[in-house]
Amino acid sequence: MRWQKNGRAIEPDEYGPVYMAIERALWALGPALLLIFLLNFPAMQTVHQQLEAGFAADIAAENLEFCSKWGMPAGSAAYVECVRDLVAIRQRAEQRLRDQTALDF
Repeated sequence: MRWQKNGRAIEPDEYGPVYMAIERALWALGPALLLIFLLNFPAMQTVHQQLEAGFAADIAAENLEFCSKWGMPAGSAAYVECVRDLVAIRQRAEQRLRDQTALDF
């Protein structure tokens, strides 16, 4: 530690100029990145909702195709039972996947 003439201590620079430049850049970019994320959040939610709707439509189309393939016209009692069975099969498969994922951790 160095001393001034009046007896006060002069703290040496803890960090070099490169470190200080990086720190200033991070302080400038951090809030900007946070602002960009917050402004994009509604758009990301909209895209997520659109993907979910598309996924649901794909599943409904698969159900119709599968049940029609086995001679069950849409709207009939047999078709409704077929769709219920498919939904139950999908739910059990998803549960098994969740269970397996939980076991992996």
